[in-house]
Amino acid sequence: MRKFVPSKRNGMTMLEVLIATGLLSAALISTLGLLNTMLSLWMKGSSGTGANMYASLAMRRLVLDIQEGSSAQVVNGNLVVNFPYYSVATGQYIKGLSGVTATYYISGPTGSESSGTYLWKQVGTKKTRLARNVESMVVSVTANKLVRITITGRDQEGGAVSPNLLQQSVKLRNG
Repeated sequence: MRKFVPSKRNGMTMLEVLIATGLLSAALISTLGLLNTMLSLWMKGSSGTGANMYASLAMRRLVLDIQEGSSAQVVNGNLVVNFPYYSVATGQYIKGLSGVTATYYISGPTGSESSGTYLWKQVGTKKTRLARNVESMVVSVTANKLVRITITGRDQEGGAVSPNLLQQSVKLRNG
């Protein structure tokens, strides 16, 4: 009878390779699952910050733009502001003379859509985009020419984390 002598060849058996591959796959899948969960939580947490940022930028641009107005009114949910004549020679507004009228509204990327998330300013036929990712804008004008503005920002990921609502009042300087 012959004695069994193990082979001197180095290597692994097929069973060992399969077990090692299975363990490595399990570790990789659990790591990717953890990474996916962490990224999801990070996006939800940062969406409120993004929404606040977009609302803040929109509010700031709108306030800086309309504070030189002489009168304002709300027409079909849009803010219409009348500005006095601006003298380029003196660099000042002349309150007695009529200037331009600007309309501020929320629309799509071209400014002509009935809905969207862009804040627009229109003077005549010229449209200027003031801000993006603005979900809504509500304005009211009081008798003493105080414009109250409420803007809701929207994060690109669609997060709805509060607070993303800003409110501010603007007194028209040339009224």
